[in-house]
Amino acid sequence: MRNAKQNRFAFTLAEVLITLGIIGVVAAMTIPTLMTNYKAKRLHSQFLKSYSTVQQAFKMMENDDVSLDPSTYASEDKMFYKTFINYLSGATDCRYKSNPQCYHGGKGYTSFDGKASAASWLFDDGMVALQDGTLLLFENATNNVNNIGSIYVSVDLNGYEGKPNRLGYDLFTFQFLDGELKTMGDKGTYFADVEQYCNSKVSNIHNGIACAQKAKEDSDYFKKLITEFK
Repeated sequence: MRNAKQNRFAFTLAEVLITLGIIGVVAAMTIPTLMTNYKAKRLHSQFLKSYSTVQQAFKMMENDDVSLDPSTYASEDKMFYKTFINYLSGATDCRYKSNPQCYHGGKGYTSFDGKASAASWLFDDGMVALQDGTLLLFENATNNVNNIGSIYVSVDLNGYEGKPNRLGYDLFTFQFLDGELKTMGDKGTYFADVEQYCNSKVSNIHNGIACAQKAKEDSDYFKKLITEFK
């Protein structure tokens, strides 16, 4: 009778190496796509969450009959963000407390193409850090030529410590205008020309500010974005 051990089969070293090679090739082909999809879904989720958070705060202020007229908050001691922060859970005023997610000067934000510094007037009327790491930056356009009578809220999805700190990538701007929070680039907003203000081939200090509208409209926006800026 033959030994039972003699009937057992095993892979040769060559077969094992070939199998591992095939696995390696498949992994090399699929992992980058999986990572891109993961990053895109994460950014998209953060964008929608931030949009909802800001929108809800405005609605709560409206329900409480709190003024949403930018001219009400024109003085230094009564800035809009100081009222807005009361409608955010666990928020930190970046002006008075140290927080690594806050922007405290130094190298700032860049335009969509990464070649120009983003317009600093967007961020000079207050900053608020949320518990999830999101950073809100305010502009109360009462004395600004850029559409006087409206409020801008820019959202850094991953805080200032999170890169790339680029308009249209992890920094998006919303405009509260005529009682409605709109994604910048939407019809009626000050920077509605998306071809001029959300174009990776254009370089100016406002390029990327209108990408919020594209991010809202196109579910694949972030996937295309990550692929383009690899």
